[in-house]
Amino acid sequence: MTNPEIQIPEQLSAVPGKPVAVLGCGISGKSVERLCSQLGWEATLFDEKSDDPSVVNSFDSDRAEEFSLVVYSPGFHKDHTWLQCAEKAGALTLSEFDFSSLFWKGTIIAITGTNGKTTLAEFLAKAFGHTGIDANAVGNIGQPLSELIANGCNRESIAVCEISSFQAESLKHLVPDYVLWTNFSEDHLDRHADLREYFSAKHRLVTRCSSGKVFFDRSVYRSAIELGTSLSEECVVDDDTQAKALGIGGTVFATLPERNTYLMARALWQDMGLAETDLIATAHDFKKSPHRMELIRNHEGVSFWDDSKATNFHAVLGAVSRFEDKVVWIGGGKGKGGDLEGFIDCLYSRIREAHLIGETKEEIAELLQKRNVSAVLHETMEDAVSAAFKKSKQGDNVLLSPGFASFDMFEGYTQRGEAFKKAVSLNLI
Repeated sequence: MTNPEIQIPEQLSAVPGKPVAVLGCGISGKSVERLCSQLGWEATLFDEKSDDPSVVNSFDSDRAEEFSLVVYSPGFHKDHTWLQCAEKAGALTLSEFDFSSLFWKGTIIAITGTNGKTTLAEFLAKAFGHTGIDANAVGNIGQPLSELIANGCNRESIAVCEISSFQAESLKHLVPDYVLWTNFSEDHLDRHADLREYFSAKHRLVTRCSSGKVFFDRSVYRSAIELGTSLSEECVVDDDTQAKALGIGGTVFATLPERNTYLMARALWQDMGLAETDLIATAHDFKKSPHRMELIRNHEGVSFWDDSKATNFHAVLGAVSRFEDKVVWIGGGKGKGGDLEGFIDCLYSRIREAHLIGETKEEIAELLQKRNVSAVLHETMEDAVSAAFKKSKQGDNVLLSPGFASFDMFEGYTQRGEAFKKAVSLNLI
């Protein structure tokens, strides 16, 4: 049913003449399809891997001629052949975020970074709610902006948008009011040609922020200099304040790297002229989403930590730095590119023993053994947990912080984390 409250923006005024092609039938694709339905537009879903009979598995030049607009999911690289076909046919091609942003009338806070994006987005949305300000966390966090709009939300509220490099690289229309760039280190080099391209994808948000209200940490500023990009040092949010002085002692933000997350939120809060007492109160009530340095259990003096969300090297190094003593590390998975040997050089002195899984386990083991660190290979998560527990002693920390993608063995980091929890439970019963 057409929703008369959603007006068609000028940029899409030519669209109703033809159907809309939606590439990708995941959560963002289905949300776009639903929004199109509310606009009174016919939409067709395309996904080569879907077995849903209502989804078309191929898209070529002939098919592209049927559509005036093509909206694509984050999984589609800007050079994907389907997008090339659409552009050659003269169709307007927009990412889900770009498409949805054209309907948004309220404030857009764009959050990007290698790590910490989800925690910052969830924290800010909750803090705004604490003050009575209508805000929603959307984007890479799990709820697409198109879904929020299709659900009939207040489109003049604040959209706190977690935006990945995949979503940022091809933006044409989204204009954020604020950009918060949590940190930067190598990641997703299986998708991006090199570190420069990865940085440029995220930097696109900065160039699209017409207000100039941008905040980033020191690692972003250093990377900009190294890659020959201009960023103002005045926008750096430094970690120069202790938790006690901030009033966040005893919260999840009391230690690094989460303290940097709080400081990023605080910089925005102060710029918006909001009372910091509300931010502090929210910090004391805030809980992180699962699989982010989550203590699962302590058994016979051995602590088991689930950090399955750590899918890059930077996250793992942040995780191990929390512990005074060396950890028993469970790592490995599907490689995403990057300097593996450099990562191991930074990691090996922080681990007592490694239990490795996934496609990269042999390569990691070889590098660790050269540095005289014991490394054991396992075929399953249960085997890795069982062996790690048997080798542990009182006071040890067994840490799942993989450093790699999960898609070689699992459907995602959540399934990997749940497998770890189950394995811990089975081994300690």
